[in-house]
Amino acid sequence: MKFINLNLQAFGPFAGTESIDFNELGDNPLFLIDGPTGAGKSSILHAICFALYGETTDEERKDVGLRCDNAKAETLTQVCLRFAIGEQQYQITRMPTQRRKAKRGDGETEQKTEAHLVKILSDGTEQTLVAKKKKDADDEIKRIIGLTAEQFRQVMVLPQGKFRQLLLANSSERQQILSTLFQTEIYQRIEQNLKQQANEIEREYAKFNDQILESLKEAYVDDKEQLNAEHESAIEQTKLCEQQKLKLDQQRQTALQAFKSAQQLLDTFSLYNNKKKQSSELEQQLPIINGLVNSIKRAKQADGLRPDHLALMQCNNDLTDNDNKLNTVIKQQQVLTVDIERAQNELQKAIKEHGKRDDLLKLKSNYAGYVDGLAKLEQLYTEKQTCQQKLLQAQTYKKAAEEKIAENQQRSEVGLQKIEHLQQQLEGLADLQLRQQQLQQQNGLFVQRDQLLLKITNSQPMIIKKQQQLSDASEQYTQAVEHANRLEMHWHTNQAAMLAQSLKIGESCPVCGATEHPEPATLEQQHAVSKESVEQARHQQQQLQNSKNNVDKELSSLTLQVQQWQQQVTELEQQLGGAVNSDRQQMAQDLIALDKQITELQKGKLNLPKWRELRDKLQNELLPLTQLVTKHDEEASRFQQQFVAATTTFENAESAIPENFRNLDVLQKAQFDNEQRIELIEFNYNKATKQVQQLSNQDSALQGSKKQLQDNKSQLLQRQEQLTEIWQQAINKSDFSNEQEFKQALLEQQQLNELQQKVDTFNELQQSLAGEIKLLTQQLEGKQEPNIERLTQARAKAENDFVDSEKLWQGAQQKQIKLNDIIEKIARIESEQQQNKEQFEQIGTLARAAGGKGKVRVSLERFVLGDLLDSVLMIASKRLQIMSKGQYCLVRQDEGLQKRNVTAGLDLAIDDAYTGKTRPVSTLSGGESFLASLALALALSDVVQQRSGGILLDTLFIDEGFGSLDQESLQLAIQTLVDLQQTGRTIGIISHVSELKEQMALRVDVKSSKTGSSISTFTN
Repeated sequence: MKFINLNLQAFGPFAGTESIDFNELGDNPLFLIDGPTGAGKSSILHAICFALYGETTDEERKDVGLRCDNAKAETLTQVCLRFAIGEQQYQITRMPTQRRKAKRGDGETEQKTEAHLVKILSDGTEQTLVAKKKKDADDEIKRIIGLTAEQFRQVMVLPQGKFRQLLLANSSERQQILSTLFQTEIYQRIEQNLKQQANEIEREYAKFNDQILESLKEAYVDDKEQLNAEHESAIEQTKLCEQQKLKLDQQRQTALQAFKSAQQLLDTFSLYNNKKKQSSELEQQLPIINGLVNSIKRAKQADGLRPDHLALMQCNNDLTDNDNKLNTVIKQQQVLTVDIERAQNELQKAIKEHGKRDDLLKLKSNYAGYVDGLAKLEQLYTEKQTCQQKLLQAQTYKKAAEEKIAENQQRSEVGLQKIEHLQQQLEGLADLQLRQQQLQQQNGLFVQRDQLLLKITNSQPMIIKKQQQLSDASEQYTQAVEHANRLEMHWHTNQAAMLAQSLKIGESCPVCGATEHPEPATLEQQHAVSKESVEQARHQQQQLQNSKNNVDKELSSLTLQVQQWQQQVTELEQQLGGAVNSDRQQMAQDLIALDKQITELQKGKLNLPKWRELRDKLQNELLPLTQLVTKHDEEASRFQQQFVAATTTFENAESAIPENFRNLDVLQKAQFDNEQRIELIEFNYNKATKQVQQLSNQDSALQGSKKQLQDNKSQLLQRQEQLTEIWQQAINKSDFSNEQEFKQALLEQQQLNELQQKVDTFNELQQSLAGEIKLLTQQLEGKQEPNIERLTQARAKAENDFVDSEKLWQGAQQKQIKLNDIIEKIARIESEQQQNKEQFEQIGTLARAAGGKGKVRVSLERFVLGDLLDSVLMIASKRLQIMSKGQYCLVRQDEGLQKRNVTAGLDLAIDDAYTGKTRPVSTLSGGESFLASLALALALSDVVQQRSGGILLDTLFIDEGFGSLDQESLQLAIQTLVDLQQTGRTIGIISHVSELKEQMALRVDVKSSKTGSSISTFTN
């Protein structure tokens, strides 16, 4: 990140507009920001940080402290910074919250904070990223730069008094900085993913156990041994049911075959009877079929006469159509004759009207002259009005100045009276302030006493509640002790009974050694107690005891607190003394009235110099106002003469225009009407001429159409006569007596095909029925119809027996399949559970290691950052060794030597070559800390830029710190910065050290004055 240009306006100590062009300092400059104390050197860094993040390098400096007190009221405070990230340039302009002059009226209004961020494109144009909202600009800047405001102050700007923050930051703070700079968020995600995977695998393992138990419940067994036994029993039962089913299936097949044979024979008898019936019904349709055959014959004969008949009909239609067209043409000719006569009359009228056109054109020219005259008249009128306005204005200014003189004299007298009155009142201000202080002290004591009394009152219900809780907890604890003792007694009794069950006659008792056991203890099943139950009861007893102790402590603490409050109340009442019984309401009213009186007097005291200054100002304004009256009086006389001359010129020009045309609207209307009449005459003449020509052309076209239609009619009449004779000869030779019989016999081809299909279908069906009846007669010869009812009953019985056996077999088989599926399911779950266990051993180990839960509590990301920090420290130590003359190196603290409750990995230490020991960086002196911080910041910049995708840290500002160095260390530090600047870094130093000013040719000088500071750049 590099800075290009910085503009300041009414910011900090800079009252006006100041600018720093960093390009003037050259490429990658090493420059000094110089100036006296308080001039505003650090304000340049404040401005840069404020432009980027909306806050300065000093966190306590808010918006109200950014505006310059010497700035003009109309000048708004704002900062504009142009910077580059790589090759891409951006510009941000910020304005803090401030008071400004209202746009309307004489008051002030609040100007809210604003931010405008743009992206500079390659062609120099600006693309707006954020228009106005501060929060949007803050978020976008963090995205572009990659640093928060705090991180920016720690790695790019080392503010005055805060350059040690990065060096002394704790491990967690340093992790946030390094994580942002080196973009190691991926390792955080790896840690989280591993942890999530390990948790998921652990949940899966528990889920597998639940699935196995659920599967056993489906089989109504408690363990796998019972499940396997049930499965073997189901297999045996399935085999027995299957054998019975096969036997009954053979009987079912035999009955079914007998039934099918009888059914087939019965169907054959039924089919024979149906065919005989169909044959009889078909013979009854024979007369209808003969009629269809005759219709087909006549239709084919009529189809032969169809062409001659169609030709005659078409000729008749053509003749009718031609007559209709001829009649239409004759009617159109009659109408057109009337239109031609009317158009010729209109043409004669238009020719007559066209003769008036020349007079109208002359009138048009006159109107144009009047328009020019009116324009000049308007100009002369404007000049006359201007002279009159100047005359009135001069008279008004003269009157206003005279009124201002009278007003100033009156205000001066009033001000003198007010000043004398206020001076008399201010003599008693000290007594009033003393009384105010006494009342405020008494009121403060009363407020403290009331607050303590309220706390005491509010604590009473809580004390009662805690006492009840202590009583309840004590009772619960006593019951828990009795319950635990009772369970432990039952457990010991049952242990003796269990031991007695293992005793045998003749063998020694392990307790008393006797070989006879006349009265062995018996196991009481109704009081069976496990050792876990006893331990759980004891645990519950301990919890209740802890709870009782906690309540007892809380009650004691609360009681002690109330006693302390009561003691404080007594002390406050002793301080109040005789005023303890005063009227609080009256005291408050007296204090309010006294505050108001003092405030008004103090306000008047502050305004006293202003009133004196105002009265002097009013006295000084009287002479200029008197001179102004004289000036305006002279101007009024001059403007009076100009007004008279302009009035005379206007009246002469007005007389040249007829009175009825001196109004521009009237003149323009007359001019418009004249032009409209000219256009109408031209339009009517052209229209009439064109209309006569069009109608003549239409008449000629109708004459040609009429002759053509008359010729066509003669030809069609001859053809009609010929076709009529041909048709008559054809009808005479046919079987039809007239045209009506011919038309009735005609059939369409589809109708003819349908009739022929019906005839063919009838013949085919008749032949087919005859053949089928003959075949069925041969098949049924010597056979009788079977008893189908008896065979149906036998078949139904065999089918029912088989179905019952199949249901038994299916039930046994389903049970076997279900048990087999459960066994396979459990085996599959156990296999997956084993894989899950192996996976957890890998993922869980990785998750614990990545999460920093090993021997040394260092997470994966912190381990990576530790490696990166080693690279930073290696570079930093080389520079620090040079600057410290070989004494110091920066190292990481050993994680294994830190306390177990400390998150380790990124804490720094200093290796002292003179003592051979390593100690915390906080033990360095001020000058040593500055050198170490400088070396660390420079090294961090190097490593970040070496890593692809890292944040560009090619600019560094250092505010003070060089004053704590001796001469030799100063020279070493300067040489380090010079070497770094040669690698392409921009480095700005703020310092009072005179040696720096002598050695650094590039400077930004800040000069202070009573009216505000200014900035200048030196490059020599």
